[in-house]
Amino acid sequence: MSQTKTELLYQQADEDLKRATQELYRPSSDVVSFSACVYSRRALYKFLTGLANLYASEKKIILEPELTIDQLITFCSQFNKKLKEIDFSSLQCKCNQILKDGEEEIIFCTSVNRVGYCANLAESVKIILEEKMHN
Repeated sequence: MSQTKTELLYQQADEDLKRATQELYRPSSDVVSFSACVYSRRALYKFLTGLANLYASEKKIILEPELTIDQLITFCSQFNKKLKEIDFSSLQCKCNQILKDGEEEIIFCTSVNRVGYCANLAESVKIILEEKMHN
């Protein structure tokens, strides 16, 4: 996958993360946790996909299409110590593929704290991806 595709994934993920963060900064009684959850999950998935694509390109590995979040974490952790140190254990949707359209509402968290945790995970992976993109 080209650097341009990774940059596009990064931009999309960054926009999703901003939307999730904006939602989470609202007073807790006003937060729409479904929206924040979906945007956080999309951001995390896209940041991990971008990172996986960079490692796959670098190592000349062909990735299967549409890996799950858990598979992306496992793959990327082979090549990045910092990613190994991130605690993904409370991530509820890591074994599910990113769902599209109406199916996306099947799996989501309603807890503002849990969604905030996912947004923080996305932010951590974003930083790792930025470091990799600029090396």
